[in-house]
Amino acid sequence: MSLSKKITYTLLPLLIAIIAISFYGQWRYVLPTFHQLEQNDAITNFERVAASLNSDIESLDLLNKDWGAWDETYSFIQGKNPKYITSNLGIESFRNGQFDFLFFFDESHYLIWHGIYDNDSNSFISDDNFTQSVVDRLQIKFTNFTSPSINPQANYKGFLILNQRPIAYSIRPILTSNEKGPSKGLIVRGRYVDTEFVSDIIEETRVRFQIIPVDNKAIPVNDQFMINELNNGTLEVSRYLFSDGTPIMLMKSYFQRDISQQGKVAIQSAIIISALLGILLLIAVWFILKKIVIAPITQLTASATSITYTQNYQQRTHVKSNDEIGKLSEQLNEMLHVIENRELQLEEILSKVKRLSMTDSLTNIANRLKFDSVSDIEWRRMKRERKPMSIIMCDVDFFKQYNDHYGHIKGDESLILVAKALNETLSRPADLVARFGGEEFVLLLPNTDIEGATHIAETALNKILSLKIKHPNSEVCPYLTASFGIASMVPSIESSILQLISDADKALYQAKQKGRNTIEVIASSSSESIKSNA
Repeated sequence: MSLSKKITYTLLPLLIAIIAISFYGQWRYVLPTFHQLEQNDAITNFERVAASLNSDIESLDLLNKDWGAWDETYSFIQGKNPKYITSNLGIESFRNGQFDFLFFFDESHYLIWHGIYDNDSNSFISDDNFTQSVVDRLQIKFTNFTSPSINPQANYKGFLILNQRPIAYSIRPILTSNEKGPSKGLIVRGRYVDTEFVSDIIEETRVRFQIIPVDNKAIPVNDQFMINELNNGTLEVSRYLFSDGTPIMLMKSYFQRDISQQGKVAIQSAIIISALLGILLLIAVWFILKKIVIAPITQLTASATSITYTQNYQQRTHVKSNDEIGKLSEQLNEMLHVIENRELQLEEILSKVKRLSMTDSLTNIANRLKFDSVSDIEWRRMKRERKPMSIIMCDVDFFKQYNDHYGHIKGDESLILVAKALNETLSRPADLVARFGGEEFVLLLPNTDIEGATHIAETALNKILSLKIKHPNSEVCPYLTASFGIASMVPSIESSILQLISDADKALYQAKQKGRNTIEVIASSSSESIKSNA
């Protein structure tokens, strides 16, 4: 028997053992990892659906808040605004606002007006059973809205089952436009969680799911995720939704088990590769006495090791031979070329994503995320250098009335002009203007004391006024104006950036209370303020 055969017969059992161990290790340890990744990915997508549901409720509640804190509604609930119904409670309001029913109760919880919209017929319908169900089910929640000193942010929102139909609802007190009481009643707004609602969320999240009302509310359940592997290669993730501690709906999402399938393919590939490497080992041993393999493999290994540890994918291997090792070297170089290009593309994409994530899409200035990041960095820098930092909060006056008069498109155009005017008031690289939310902006001024901040605020106020954006519904000026709140302090261990922002917000509130189109200053966390008239 030749030496080559002896070596082959000796190493063949070892090759089989390697393949068997690889097979066991892949299926015993690697495949469960893919299963766990698959479940984590499914839960993440499920939470996206839940977040979308919460976002829809938040939008419904925000719309309800806008209607509830409105002078016209406040007048209507007291019987002083007979034109309110024809002006605001038509079918277009329901359709454009994407809600299905609206109820107005006076301060005695007596139903003043209600409307139930039917999307199929595009008309109002009468449903006494549903109306009574709303009154009976939500009556217990009304008691917290009767205090004359009610918090303007008080509300109830969530999901309910009414007449075997899940609904999203919001309850808000009826206050004046400046969110003052006493509350004169309640406004209840809701939307059916129907097929159209579910389809909208599926289109938004690209996740299939369904919502099932819970008939037996006494069953012992919790809010944990339930994961079930269905026979058709689908992963089912479900979770109960609660209202007042009672399960009302079961939400189920379905996901194809692509990750597990890919894991099985990867494991099979790994086992095949292990077998091929074993065969290659036999061939290498057969040529061990010749320098056809050892030298090129050593060189190739050194190059690959260097690339692995340095992660410098611009390096290339330099094995020149007309055999498999030479071809392997060429393929490795091609792969390195692809990886190098992919890394450059990835860096470019990540840079673009980072830039977009830090910019407000409407005004093209910094957004809240960038402000939070920069303000924290600058706060720590000013604390080290023991220099003052100032915050200017800016809010466009009577912007809701502007939007109601001109429409949201004109409102967006005006916000762009205001943002540009604010940005033009800053000249130092460290200064930052950002959109804080809605019609509210914030100016971050490191190494700036009260006098400097006040000068910038006065400049900004005059710049906005000089735009001469007509605003016939403003109570202070025929043009669009803004109110400013300024706070300044030298950062210390006892203070925080949140405190500085809160002080600026308090100053802004004082500016609104004192007539708007003005500037209010808080020099520190104390309650003393200095008014600077525009």
